[in-house]
Amino acid sequence: MMAAQPTATPGVRLGWKGLGALASPPRLALSRSAAAALASHRVGRGKFSAAAITTDDYLPMRSTEVKNRTSVDGIKSLRLITAVKTPYLPDGRFDLEAYDSLINTQINGGAEGVIVGGTTGEGHLMSWDEHIMLIGHTVNCFGTNIKVIGNTGSNSTREAIHASEQGFAVGMHAALHVNPYYGKTSTAGLISHFDEVLPMGPTIIYNVPARTGQDIPPAVIEALSGYPNMAGVKECVGHERVKCYTDKGIAIWSGNDDECHDSRGEHNAK
Repeated sequence: MMAAQPTATPGVRLGWKGLGALASPPRLALSRSAAAALASHRVGRGKFSAAAITTDDYLPMRSTEVKNRTSVDGIKSLRLITAVKTPYLPDGRFDLEAYDSLINTQINGGAEGVIVGGTTGEGHLMSWDEHIMLIGHTVNCFGTNIKVIGNTGSNSTREAIHASEQGFAVGMHAALHVNPYYGKTSTAGLISHFDEVLPMGPTIIYNVPARTGQDIPPAVIEALSGYPNMAGVKECVGHERVKCYTDKGIAIWSGNDDECHDSRGEHNAK
């Protein structure tokens, strides 16, 4: 007798490699806004196999316990957040002993938050398994002494959703999300992308057009500023853009080392 095949369960994301034996792989069906943003999607960096979900059955992985540990206001209150490097061993694995020393240095130096696996931490060279492991390690070892902001952004909306769910599941306090890079999108596409990831938990949007190739215009940030999980923006365009947002009450962290002092002192950045 053949064993019964697994079936979709509301709230459960299917489509992992283990389901490859299904005779008829289920279709991917996202919300209309996400579908528009993903019309020309390709699986990026080979990190996640296709997630098979349906609009009616899909529910994000959410935990009241995780969400209650950190408020959006708690993230907005942070003044000094450091993007930390990721040390490596000669064989390419993380040097966790050196990494732990770096985090302790930040705590002892007065940093209130750290960005894990960001640009400085060479997150673009990590697999998602490595991303989530390092986020979880940082939370487990240091989460009571410093806020952990995990870089779970991606140019793939689907990957950004999945990585953020996992990051919050292992305890990160907030997510850092960049706009989709390389394959530039429209203003509506930018809003659609962030609209899909903001429900996951407290979120900082990262605007670094020198690396992504596309600026996130003020119209997008202003449209997203009313979302409950929108904590603020890490902005790299300059003082004028920082002032544009702080005048509207939007929390801003300068992403440029050479401008942080003046952005805070003269333009009310964090």
